[in-house]
Amino acid sequence: MKTIFTTLLLLAVMLINAPAWAQYTATGTVLDQQTRQPVVGAAVVAAGQVTAVATDAQGRFSLTASEEFRTVRVQSLGYITQEIAVKDASVPLLISLAASNTGLREVQVIGYGTGTERKLLETPAALTIVTEKDLQRNNTIFLQNTLNQVPGVRMNVRSAASQSNLVIRGIGSTYGRFSIRGIKLYQNGIPLSEADGTTSLDDLDFTTLGRIEVIKGPASTIYGTTLGGVVSFQTRKAAPGTSIHLGTTVGKYGLFRTNTGIGVGTDKVNLLVNYGHQETRGFREAHSNSRKDYVTVAGDFYVSDKQTVSVLGTYTNQHDNYAGELDSTDFFSSYTKTAPAYVQKDIGVDAEITRLGLTHTYRFTSNFANTTTLFTSNTYSLSPVEPNFAHTQRGKRGVRSVFTYAPELGKLRTRFVLGTEYMANQDNNKRYAISATGVSGAITSDQEVRATQTNVFAQAEASVTEHTTVTAGVSYNVVSYDIQDLIPKTLPARSLTGYRQFKPAYTPRVAVLHSFNDQFSVFAQYSTGFSPPISSQISLSTGPINPDLKPETNHNLELGSRGTILGNRLNYDVTLFRMQVKNGLVSQTNADRVTYFVNSGESEYKGVEVALSGNLVDVTKPGVLTQVRPFVSYTYTDAEFKSYELGVNNYSGKQVTGSFKNLFTGGLDVETQPGVYLNLTSYYTDKTPMSDNNARFAPAYWLFNSRLGIRNKLAGHLSYDVFGGLDNIGDKRYVASVALNQATPVGRPTFYNPGMPRNWYAGANLSYTF
Repeated sequence: MKTIFTTLLLLAVMLINAPAWAQYTATGTVLDQQTRQPVVGAAVVAAGQVTAVATDAQGRFSLTASEEFRTVRVQSLGYITQEIAVKDASVPLLISLAASNTGLREVQVIGYGTGTERKLLETPAALTIVTEKDLQRNNTIFLQNTLNQVPGVRMNVRSAASQSNLVIRGIGSTYGRFSIRGIKLYQNGIPLSEADGTTSLDDLDFTTLGRIEVIKGPASTIYGTTLGGVVSFQTRKAAPGTSIHLGTTVGKYGLFRTNTGIGVGTDKVNLLVNYGHQETRGFREAHSNSRKDYVTVAGDFYVSDKQTVSVLGTYTNQHDNYAGELDSTDFFSSYTKTAPAYVQKDIGVDAEITRLGLTHTYRFTSNFANTTTLFTSNTYSLSPVEPNFAHTQRGKRGVRSVFTYAPELGKLRTRFVLGTEYMANQDNNKRYAISATGVSGAITSDQEVRATQTNVFAQAEASVTEHTTVTAGVSYNVVSYDIQDLIPKTLPARSLTGYRQFKPAYTPRVAVLHSFNDQFSVFAQYSTGFSPPISSQISLSTGPINPDLKPETNHNLELGSRGTILGNRLNYDVTLFRMQVKNGLVSQTNADRVTYFVNSGESEYKGVEVALSGNLVDVTKPGVLTQVRPFVSYTYTDAEFKSYELGVNNYSGKQVTGSFKNLFTGGLDVETQPGVYLNLTSYYTDKTPMSDNNARFAPAYWLFNSRLGIRNKLAGHLSYDVFGGLDNIGDKRYVASVALNQATPVGRPTFYNPGMPRNWYAGANLSYTF
């Protein structure tokens, strides 16, 4: 009887104190928002609690508390802290962390092409990650304000919102002003660059981007024909749940932009659908207006633990009028003037561009996988451009496939990569005589250009010690052009018909990296680049294919280090580089205003790239201020023609045309607990030679930009960002883009494309998550 009584008493006590004995548990997985790879070591803590659990190697966690909780906080170095609502504890949470712009050494890299993501600290290359937070601190319509914060990079725009030019370490400046050349660009792993080596960014909707990775220097081992670098764009990922996005931006000079989008984020799908309309009249007196309509569909479908299918589809309809270059007199006296011939001939472009890519990833085992992408694009454009009226129809198709195998051979951790990329273009270019009023006349040129580019690459990586990794790779590159002149010539010697396949090029790469206690790492790298002339450069203006024009090559040596100092308060990234470019292509313009290209012999680029940033606020003791982030980036580049003779002229010892010795960006980001934020940025761009003889330089300039806003979330569902900004606060007159090596028979050369004067913008972005 005593035993029964004791048992009943204990049961009564347990029932009375049941709430104190209860255990409340939440489980889930924490992933990188862009890569969908596990975030290891992320701290997860229940609201009102102080004890946190850490995610394991698969990003999983199980959090238990003695009191019921409705939210959890997740934080990890290099990522934005998230507060997540716990609606049903029996359903595992799926948490996606977006990269911050502090502590980036811990953020996973997508773009270095091995199919297996690794931390930036462990990447043996001069690579910069631009996060969504970096993009949001500027007017997202104009990408140059963000990319120009990257050491070694300058992006310029020739007209109001089109004809971008990109320069990395001085490479890309001498190619011309109508497209990007010598640098390869990707979106979600799909090449934006064409098979002939050109790239246009006019159809890329910058407002949908979530991350950019910039590889500086040649990356030919895994990306084929590159000389100056690779830029990898990633579309923004949808947040968990189903959400509707609305955004509007207005500004000076008739700027108007709208976004309407839907996002779906579950454990089975991540889908973003967005429509954007954009227009501006530009700041020039006339004929500088731009109108664009964008449609973007980007989705990842997680079919199973082994398979993922991704799709990217974009459509752009654009109408851009060009205001033209100015001579020195007009530039300094009539800054907003329009070149008269551009108005008279209605010079600009009307175009429709469609891109489609399908990617399939299959994980055969935990350490063996394949990612294959099929892609295609079509462009149709009408462009009255001096001295012709051009009709262009361009089609591209291709495939990229990468196998990765990462076995452990005894105590040796290894990774092997084998892949290929093939792309082919078929372009139909018709050119017509153009009248003084811009009306097309008789046909002057009718060409069909077929360009193919094939890259086969292999790379091996081994962790020879716990902290030391050695990488070696090589690629095999073949480029060919088949040009058919569809207009019979009375003089066969003037026919443009011809075929040329450049000698296959092998581009090796060797790198070694050593990390120290997860705080900093050092690396050394030797890599090579290869870039043949593009299709418009390969033909002589008098007729046949130029048999003497040679491919450019780049031999690049780097020594770098990245990590943290001052008790993890300051992040740094430093790279020393030396590049030797042989047979560099330089544009020339003859007395008839016809542009042609020559090989410049040998050039040398050497310099240093430095980036410093840090959060002065102690994140372990949150207060009103959540971030005070100063940052600085500086680049010194000594770009010199080593041997360059053209006719009777010897330009050896001259600064490479279009290059900058000094580039500087500095700024301050301030954020508060209520959501108010302030972004301040300053840019310095050094003077640049406008001709090979260095007789004339575009002047150096400083720009100052600012943005003030408030972003937060209401009731856990409605996110908002209300903002306003002022760019070029000092109303500086500067050269945004330079037309190099201009020559005219009479009068002054027209070098200058002026940059935008002081201008303001304001807007709001709203997102409701169901």
